[in-house]
Amino acid sequence: MADDDQKLRVRLVGRNGRRRYEAASKERLVASCLEPGVSVSRLALEHGVNANLLRKWIKKHTATRSLPRSPPSAFIPVQLEGASDRALSRGSSVAMVGLPALR
Repeated sequence: MADDDQKLRVRLVGRNGRRRYEAASKERLVASCLEPGVSVSRLALEHGVNANLLRKWIKKHTATRSLPRSPPSAFIPVQLEGASDRALSRGSSVAMVGLPALR
């Protein structure tokens, strides 16, 4: 009985043979595929679904799942102009005036 609960349930089969699956059972299957060391191909074969379709579901699931946002930093970056930076900026303008142009 527990094995039947784990199987992928078909919600609807269209006239063309295309199957629609229950969202809850599909989510369970995708969640079990995301566990480490699990073969996606083996699970697809066991559940009677195409492995490429299952990989598409996994890709869609991981794309829609948003990453948790990191809290804003408590520190604000401030750039201070050091004494050596000030001397370079002043010296470079003076030095450029006094130097002949290099060609």
